[in-house]
Amino acid sequence: MKLICETCVVNRSGPPSGGKRAFQKTVLAVGNDKKSSEEPVIMLITNSNKSGTRYGLRKNVGKIFTRFLAEGKATISFQIPEHDVQIKSEVVQLTGFLKVLRAVLTGGAGVDGPDGGAKLSCLAMVNKKTSAVLAASNKVLATKCVIKSRGEYPLKGFSRNLVCLQISDIKLCRFDPQILLLKSLRTLNLSNNCIEKIPQALGQMRLVEVDLSGNALQNHAWEWLREPAIQSSLQSLNISSNNLTYFPSSLIYCRVLVRLDIQMNHLQKLPFAVWKMSRLRFLNLARNQLASVPESMTRMKLEQLDLSENKLSQDASTVPDLRIPALPGQMPALWEMA
Repeated sequence: MKLICETCVVNRSGPPSGGKRAFQKTVLAVGNDKKSSEEPVIMLITNSNKSGTRYGLRKNVGKIFTRFLAEGKATISFQIPEHDVQIKSEVVQLTGFLKVLRAVLTGGAGVDGPDGGAKLSCLAMVNKKTSAVLAASNKVLATKCVIKSRGEYPLKGFSRNLVCLQISDIKLCRFDPQILLLKSLRTLNLSNNCIEKIPQALGQMRLVEVDLSGNALQNHAWEWLREPAIQSSLQSLNISSNNLTYFPSSLIYCRVLVRLDIQMNHLQKLPFAVWKMSRLRFLNLARNQLASVPESMTRMKLEQLDLSENKLSQDASTVPDLRIPALPGQMPALWEMA
C-alpha cells in the first residue's frame, strides 16, 4: 500500500536541530523487501532520495503516535535506525495506511489475507515508478488550486488538503458538492459564474474568506449563513453583483465578519439590526438604490464605508453622521474649523 504524504524524519541519536522542521513531499509504501523475501518493510521515497529509505517492521517499530490523527498527523518511531518519521496526510488515507501497518505488525488482524495475514506486494520495482508517483503527489498534496477555464477542472476531484480554492469565469451553473469534502478549506472564490443556489451544508465549513460576486444568487441563497460554524469563522464576504433586492438578514449573525462587499445590487434599504455586526470594519454599499441608512449605524465602528452612486438625498435626516468621533486631544480637521 502507498501513502502520498509529507514527512519529516527526526534522528533521535543525532544533535538536536534548532528552528522549524521542514516537511518533504513523500511516498510511503508498505510491502515485502524482495520477491523471495517475506520481510515487511516501509519504504520512504522523496524527491531528494528517490532510491528510498527502507525501515524494517518486525520488532523494529517502537511506537506509533496517533494522538493527532484527526488532524491528519501521526509519527512512527523506529528502533533501528533511531528515526521518528513524522507524517502529515489526508485523514482518511492516513487512517487506512496505519490500519494496514498495524495489521502487518500484529500478524494480519483486520486485514484479509490467505492465512489471516496481510497481503503485501514486493517493493523491488517501486523505484522505477518513483518520479511519476511523486509528480502525482504534487497535485494530491496541493493546498491551493486556481481554475480559470473548464479545461483546468480536475476530473478526479480536488486535493483534500486544499486551503484555498478559486473557480472563476468558467460559467459554472451549479455549486460543485465536492467542495463540501474539503475540510481544510479556508478561502473559497467562485466569482463570475452563473451559480443560483448555495447549499446549506457550505455553512458547516469553517471558511474565513468567501467570494461569490458576479453570480445569480438573488434573494434565496443565504440560509447557509445561519449555520453556527460559518457564523463563527467568516471574516470576509463578497456578494456584489448578484441582483439582490434586500440585505440578507442572516448576515447580521456573522459575528466575526470584518469585510463585506455588497455593491452593484438593487438594495433599497438596510435593516435596523445591521448595527449588531460589531466586528464589521469595511462595508461597500456602492451602486445600489438606497434612499436612506438607519440611524443605528452610528453604533458601528466602521473604518471604511462606501455609499456612492445610491439614491441618498442631501437631507441630513436620511444619512446620520457616521464619522468616527475624534479622540481626546486630537486636533479637528481643517474642514471642521472652516
